[in-house]
Amino acid sequence: MADSKSIAVLNLGSQRISGAIFSKIGGDLVLKKYEHVEMTGDPTVDASRLPQLKVSLDELTDRLKIKKSAVWYAVAGHTVFTRFVKLPPVQPDRVAQIVEFEARQNVPFPINEVVWDYEFVSEGNGETEVVLVAMKSDALNEINDQVVAAGAKTSGVDVAPMALFNTFRYSYPDVDETAVLIDLGARSTNLVFVDGGKLFTRNFLVGGAAISAAVAKEFGISFAEAEALKIAQGFVAQGGAVQEHSDPETAALSRVIRNTVSNLHTQIMRTITFYRTQQGGSQPKRVFITGGGALLGNIAIFLEEKLKLPVEIFNPLRGVQIDRSLKADSAHAESPFMGELVGLALRSSGGCPSEVELVPTAIANARDAARRTPSLLLAAVCLWAALGTGIFYHQNTQRVIEEKLGAMRQENQNLKSLATQINALNARQTELMGLSTQLEQAVAERSYWVRLMTEINNKFDNDLIWLTLIEPMKDGKSITPQLVTQGETSSAPKDDKETATTTAEPVYTVQMQGLYRKNDEGEQVVYRFGSALAKSSWFNIANFEAKRADYVSAEAGVEDDRYAYTFNIKLPLAQPMKFKN
Repeated sequence: MADSKSIAVLNLGSQRISGAIFSKIGGDLVLKKYEHVEMTGDPTVDASRLPQLKVSLDELTDRLKIKKSAVWYAVAGHTVFTRFVKLPPVQPDRVAQIVEFEARQNVPFPINEVVWDYEFVSEGNGETEVVLVAMKSDALNEINDQVVAAGAKTSGVDVAPMALFNTFRYSYPDVDETAVLIDLGARSTNLVFVDGGKLFTRNFLVGGAAISAAVAKEFGISFAEAEALKIAQGFVAQGGAVQEHSDPETAALSRVIRNTVSNLHTQIMRTITFYRTQQGGSQPKRVFITGGGALLGNIAIFLEEKLKLPVEIFNPLRGVQIDRSLKADSAHAESPFMGELVGLALRSSGGCPSEVELVPTAIANARDAARRTPSLLLAAVCLWAALGTGIFYHQNTQRVIEEKLGAMRQENQNLKSLATQINALNARQTELMGLSTQLEQAVAERSYWVRLMTEINNKFDNDLIWLTLIEPMKDGKSITPQLVTQGETSSAPKDDKETATTTAEPVYTVQMQGLYRKNDEGEQVVYRFGSALAKSSWFNIANFEAKRADYVSAEAGVEDDRYAYTFNIKLPLAQPMKFKN
């Protein structure tokens, strides 16, 4: 366990889990210890993330000896929804109310299903701009459970880009021109614009894993082998008349890497253009790169050539002292991975320019209980005082009570007759409540389809699939034409009669038709989407994988001249609506 004066922090990256212990002497941060654990496999595969995170955190907390210590940790930028919003001129006491309204409008999830916070990023010209940060509560709670299971105690949760912003302002106070910090992560890239006192961030899903995937595809090797090859021999091929590497395999590797990082350059340029045109920002004058991708050979030269701006490696330890127990050279060699850790240490040790915090449910409950503890103690004191007063009063009024007991017995007889009347009224109330239950059920069924559509929408994990038709079906036949076709009233009695003469319950299903875009996985994205729906409690499906063909059909995406392919999904409802057709 770290001592009480130490600051323990963790950065939960997509491929590397890192942690550090700092202390603060005067106004300076001191790095005392640093450790990291690499997670194997493709970081874009979410199914394996939580088990690997648990194992990695167990190992990391053991190495740092921070079990039972309070920690701040940062979640990756791509796991968080971020939106910059300009507020209308309002009174200061109404800002929180306006921000909550904007959050409900902008966050793409029900507000009660997310953990969110906001931060002022700029003020002036009668406008106030805030950044909204939101994360699904379930996702944050799952991550926090792994941190707690590893023996640490959560003090707070920050977001990686915001932690980098705090680090930049601390380590580079002399930079007064507009700068952009490019965090080249494994799964995604964060861009952090520092424009005077203004902040802007954006995340896009192009990172080191995309390079490794391209290498694996080009050379026909596994992702792990491609990752090792990239780290050992990878660099960005230089364009123009620069001579290629003498080894053909190494030259081919560098060309594959250049093709992938060219997409990175495109995304960076789009973000800079968006920042200047839509956010009113200034053209960056300096570029800093950090993260694991900053160590890729020639990446700084490539970006300098493409962006026409000076590019340098970001050094988060520029304003941090190194403890004598650490080797300074080793610490600085790992500095591209320490940006978020320094920002987290600053959060734990005092005020920061950005103080966004995402609070897991368990922490929110604990803080709420701590706030209520003084009131509970006061209530307990008052209760004991009341009990003491009651005992004293009872001892002195026993005689009076006995005198009045006779009168109360008589009154009791009168009350019994009233009780008979009350019981009759209670019976009537029970009868009326039974009737109201039926009405409440009818009202609840009005939101049936809204909740079902929300469930289907939540199962999308990419933008490769879109639905063109969603319709309810009864015994394999569509029932929606009867909702819009005129002149069918004469057939209604026939349906009612047939329903009355049969004992078999109808089978209601939902049919979904649509298109999926051509991709490397082909129709498997449709089957994965169908499998995710099949696990939902809204549908009644047993052993989906064995009977998948009964529920899902999709065209094979093998034609070169087609952009999209059709698919059809039919799933039986577990608790169908009470249709009348």
